[in-house]
Amino acid sequence: MFRSKLFWRLYSGYAAIIVFSTLIVGILLSRQLSENATQDIENSLSVRSELLTEIGKEMLLQVPSEVIELDLQATLQELGTRTQSRLTIIRPDGRVIADSEESPVAMGNHLQRPEIIDARDTGSGITSRFSQTQQQMMIYKALPVRDGARLLGFVRVSLAAAEVDIQLTQLRRIILISASIVAIIALLIGLYFANRFTEPLSKMTQVAEAISQGDYERRINVSETDEIGSLASAINRMARSSATRMDEITLERNRLSSIFAGMVEGVIDVDQSQKIVHINQVAADLLGLSVQSCIGQPIWEVVRVAEIIDALEQALNNREIVKAQMRHLSEEDDLVVDIYAASLQNEHGDAIGAVVVLHNISELDHLERIRRDFVANASHELKTPITAIRGLTETILDDKEMPETTRDEFIQKAHAQSLRLSTLVTDLMTISRLESDQQQTSSSVFDIVELVRLSLLESEPARNEKQLELNSALSEKPLLLFGDRQAISQLADNLIDNAIKYTDVAGSISVGLEQLAQLAILTVKDSGIGISPQYQQRIFERFYRVDKARSRELGGTGLGLSIVKNIADRHGGNISVESQPGIGSTFKVALPLHSRSPESAK
Repeated sequence: MFRSKLFWRLYSGYAAIIVFSTLIVGILLSRQLSENATQDIENSLSVRSELLTEIGKEMLLQVPSEVIELDLQATLQELGTRTQSRLTIIRPDGRVIADSEESPVAMGNHLQRPEIIDARDTGSGITSRFSQTQQQMMIYKALPVRDGARLLGFVRVSLAAAEVDIQLTQLRRIILISASIVAIIALLIGLYFANRFTEPLSKMTQVAEAISQGDYERRINVSETDEIGSLASAINRMARSSATRMDEITLERNRLSSIFAGMVEGVIDVDQSQKIVHINQVAADLLGLSVQSCIGQPIWEVVRVAEIIDALEQALNNREIVKAQMRHLSEEDDLVVDIYAASLQNEHGDAIGAVVVLHNISELDHLERIRRDFVANASHELKTPITAIRGLTETILDDKEMPETTRDEFIQKAHAQSLRLSTLVTDLMTISRLESDQQQTSSSVFDIVELVRLSLLESEPARNEKQLELNSALSEKPLLLFGDRQAISQLADNLIDNAIKYTDVAGSISVGLEQLAQLAILTVKDSGIGISPQYQQRIFERFYRVDKARSRELGGTGLGLSIVKNIADRHGGNISVESQPGIGSTFKVALPLHSRSPESAK
């Protein structure tokens, strides 16, 4: 019998009629009592709100200030305690300036509260609703405060609805005693049904709560075939569908995060209020920020770059793609960033945010400046010998009666300028070959000690001409490198030739070559004119000369050290300089040794 659904359904209908009848009587009585008590409360609230209107009018007529609002807050707290009600004074714009129980700062704008709307439109507003601040049902009474026809604000008085229940408690006890027998019978009859219906519903509630927390693997064991069973099946289907959808969303989110993280450009995403929603690491590094500390912050508070803020505001206001550029030039490093800002819009075309893309073009800008400087310098350097040759030859051609000795002197000068031009073109071709990504070099294993000895031997006539003393300390064992033998030979030639050119007569140069760990260290030291510290990093630039006049007199092209640095870089090495004006200079080149031993190389 107890397992029969039909029995319990029929019996439950009978029990329900009894319980329903009892409840109807209780509800009708309670409702009538509640209406009477509520009317009394509303009348009491009306009297209190009218009294509060006079206080509110006096305060609202005064010039707003922090002191006045603090005094008003204290006054309301005292009145609220005495009247056992909550009192609130509100300005016409909805801002709360005083409340007897809460800090006005923590309270939101009240202009759209139902009681305020009614008070503004009809002259009086009363409503009963759940208070998020008090976390309970409250009864509110609001009146407008006017000075003639001018609206000064609103006053509001509220009481907890629980106070009405307290007044109804005694009467409800009488109803409870009268209906106790019926209630007990109803409870006994409904015990099984409460368990019958509550248990599966409780399980479904637990599963639904788990699903809302992200646990999409929870399921309800469906045993019933009635509506409850159908509901359980529907929840299970919803869980499976939600799990699939969340997997797709997670995959898409991870995909977007990976795209943002892998982008070489910096990306900043902001919402409509310009608070940062997302910023990738590239953008954070460019702006010197931390990714985690930026999220949720207004962009103007963390990004102190006017160009970015202006571009973002233009994109939000005009709903168009805005391009700008940020330049930060310094002695240490130049930062040039292209800024692209675009608004994000919903399906209705309303702006819901914006995205900013930062493209670091510092290297491109630097290369462009180098290219412009190179073209200008190369043109100037080529023009100088060409102009000299042209002038000398035109003089020879125009002056038919020029003495033979003068003619020979002019021809020798023209020849010297042609040699200089040839050297310059050769160096330019070398630079082009070294910097070309498509260059085809002949790489091999060779002994750098042998190349340096050969360079010293070839430079002997130039050293003897200036009576220079040579001190050499070369490694006694072979130091094997793998790379372009011709380029390394030119590296040694340029360093030694540079030392000879800038060392005065009867000076000295020292050439050393040793192994340090897995590096071959080539050192070229001279007792020449030296280089000031401010010029030491620029001497490796193409066509840069500390003393241009002296360099041209010595036949220098301004490309020698640039070629040396380029060759060292191409072979995985580096070059450094130490120098003092009037004392001399020391150049050191470090090149990685080949991993094979001399025996295996042979």
